[in-house]
Amino acid sequence: MTKNSRLLYCLIGSAVLALLNSPILGSAITGVFSGGGANTLEQFIVLMADILSFVGFLFLIIFSLLLIYHNRK
Repeated sequence: MTKNSRLLYCLIGSAVLALLNSPILGSAITGVFSGGGANTLEQFIVLMADILSFVGFLFLIIFSLLLIYHNRK
């Protein structure tokens, strides 16, 4: 497998992580629990989804720049 295809797979995975913070998934996470935000488990899951989404955005930027750098030559 070439370096470009590995970077593209990393980009796809990063985009999926970045989409964790989409409104559809956010309402699905909060809809599973009926606590209305008072549930500690719900708050933890929402916090973890936000952190993973932030990491996904960082990876998306890094892998995009790497792909541009490798294809510049």
